[in-house]
Amino acid sequence: MTLSTRHLVLAALLHIALFALLFSGVQCSQHVETTPVIQGVLINPSDLKQLKPPTPPTPTPPKPDEQNEGPQQIVKDTDVVADQAKEKHDKAEAEQKKADEQKAAEQQQKDAEAKAQELKQQQQAQKDAEQAELLKKQQDDAKRKADAAAAAAAEEKRQKDAEAQLRKEAEQEQQAQAAAMAKQKKAEEAQHEADRRKRAAELQASLGAESAQLTAQMQSEWAAQLTAALTQAWARPPGTDQNLKAYLLMTL
Repeated sequence: MTLSTRHLVLAALLHIALFALLFSGVQCSQHVETTPVIQGVLINPSDLKQLKPPTPPTPTPPKPDEQNEGPQQIVKDTDVVADQAKEKHDKAEAEQKKADEQKAAEQQQKDAEAKAQELKQQQQAQKDAEQAELLKKQQDDAKRKADAAAAAAAEEKRQKDAEAQLRKEAEQEQQAQAAAMAKQKKAEEAQHEADRRKRAAELQASLGAESAQLTAQMQSEWAAQLTAALTQAWARPPGTDQNLKAYLLMTL
């Protein structure tokens, strides 16, 4: 418990009052005189006449300073006690102040360390958050690139499929046109053949059987010669179908 100056002063005054009461009580009490010690010397009766009675010692009166030394000494002792108490109190206050300052310094150091630790934790948390955000951004970029690559691949596949479909449709259309042209050509050939047969029949009917036979023979020979001449002169392109035919219409 910390002693205040007021408490020390009150305690010193209380001690002074007690010492004063004690001193006054001692002065008022009956003074008891001590019995003096009597010293004797054994002598012969013959020598008694030659001896003189001893002279009693003269008591030395007390000095005035010694008579008043009691209360002053009490006051001096009280002052010394008060000074010692004040010095002890000041020393205790200094030690307490030093302890408080040391405690405050330790608390301040602890607070500084706690604040530094908290700041370090906040910086680490911020760093972790930044790293997490950077990682998420990288993942989002990678996913976006992957989605873009997948979309590009899908678009390329769609274009290739569309081109293949167009080529297929074009080939089908070409095949249909070729089939139509072949059908039309076949129909024209059939019509030409029918016309030729009709004209031959008409010619045979007009010329008679003999003329018709001669004409047919001549036509057959002439056709054979013409076919041979045309076949020799015909340069067939390599890789063409062997069933490919050529038709020639001549008017005589």
